[in-house]
Amino acid sequence: MMAILAAELPHAKSSGWTGPVALYGVYAALCVLALQPTAFTMAQTWLSSSSYHHGIVVAPLALWMIMSRPHMTPASGPLSLAAVAGAAMLWLAGHAAGVALIEQIAFVSLLIAGAGVVFGANALRVWALPLLFLYFMVPFGEVLIPVLQQITAHAVVGLLNFFGMAAALDGVLITTKSGVFEIASACAGLNFLLAALMIACVYACQTLHNQRVRAAFIVIAALVAIIANFLRAFALILIATLSNMRFAVGADHLAIGFVFYGAIFFLLFWIGAKMRNPKSVGPEHAPIAPRRSWRALVSGLALLPVLAASAYAAFVVDNTSTPPAPPHNLAWSAPGWRILPAPENWTPSLNADSTSAATYDRYGERVYMSQAYIVQDRPGREIVNALNAPADGRDWRQIAELREVVYLFGDSKPVPLAVLAGPERRRLLVATVYWRGDAVYTDRIAFKWAQMKGKLRGRNPSGGVIMIGSDYVGAPSEALQRIRNFTGDVESFTSWRKRHGGASS
Repeated sequence: MMAILAAELPHAKSSGWTGPVALYGVYAALCVLALQPTAFTMAQTWLSSSSYHHGIVVAPLALWMIMSRPHMTPASGPLSLAAVAGAAMLWLAGHAAGVALIEQIAFVSLLIAGAGVVFGANALRVWALPLLFLYFMVPFGEVLIPVLQQITAHAVVGLLNFFGMAAALDGVLITTKSGVFEIASACAGLNFLLAALMIACVYACQTLHNQRVRAAFIVIAALVAIIANFLRAFALILIATLSNMRFAVGADHLAIGFVFYGAIFFLLFWIGAKMRNPKSVGPEHAPIAPRRSWRALVSGLALLPVLAASAYAAFVVDNTSTPPAPPHNLAWSAPGWRILPAPENWTPSLNADSTSAATYDRYGERVYMSQAYIVQDRPGREIVNALNAPADGRDWRQIAELREVVYLFGDSKPVPLAVLAGPERRRLLVATVYWRGDAVYTDRIAFKWAQMKGKLRGRNPSGGVIMIGSDYVGAPSEALQRIRNFTGDVESFTSWRKRHGGASS
């Protein structure tokens, strides 16, 4: 990116830009190569997910915005070395925890902090908005999808009922007289929200010159995008219902959405034009006074934290001993319950070294237990991962999530419970817990925190995922009670571990 910048600046050589641009090119290449798994995962996501295709054009747009800023004389910024070191440590922590989002945020932070070291504090100030814009390279926002699904579903049902169209809500499933509609993850509006935010940031950066006005326009863009998605989903369901499922259910579904979103973007540009003051000048155009000269040695120090983080990850975090073979039989003992074959009508998504499933029956009460055994948490075999989920996304879909206290393995604790919708309007309630070494976790964040601390010390014991489910007809409380009855009788985690490999460090 900076090489192009140097080529475009006619005064680059005379003003001392050649050395800084070359050094930053080396620094950026080092970040990509040394932290290659993170950079590769980001690029792969841009290409594979329609919600994040915009990541491909973020760096070119940031460069274009930088090129439009006032020119200056580069100067080393030694104070930014602390930011580089902090970003490197953040990347290492995210890598140890196996949290791709933290790794990717840290990766982009390294690019930004490195620019501060190589080009100086003045560059950070003048290029602040374009550099912050680089965070759009991070495929963030998936954590918002369940929330967006829920608020969209509630908003659509409210609008339908307000206009006299009877509608009922079950999780993210909306039932009208013509059928059942799902506010799926693709309909949550994340892709439109990200697109609106990205376009709003570029427009604000280049056209609006007051920081408060810029912030206000970006907030307005986010609100308009969320409300627009409510209206789009409402319009599609309304059209499909009124036409008795003849319209807005096929290719025209996408066409209506594109037309609607196009109109919304015109609305945003109209709002931006009203907020624009052509006579104002942005703070980045304030006079610039060089603070210090550029020094190659000082700027080159930015390479050290990246190298140190990469080396520690390779020799400590990822350098684990040969893992033991997974056990063949993972069955649990539950006195009073008969062990039957695994259910044929529910198979969760599990990505593990070994899996098992069984049905437990007591006087007609049935509980299903599926589990994944992972000998060591590693790329492609993460314990807490989207690939280990109670719903397979085909026959079964998660429509809601609850959190209830369940007595499990000798302790009462809040446990996440997924509400699944399956074929023929079947419903299933599934409790999911994780284990690592000799500890059981019901909270994903607590698990990741423990994993991070362990891996930073070079400890990576076996672990896994345990899912306990039961179906219901009326309310989820029916299934919850059966799950509680089963977990109250199942053997302790300690005794199960002793039968399947014993304690792990």
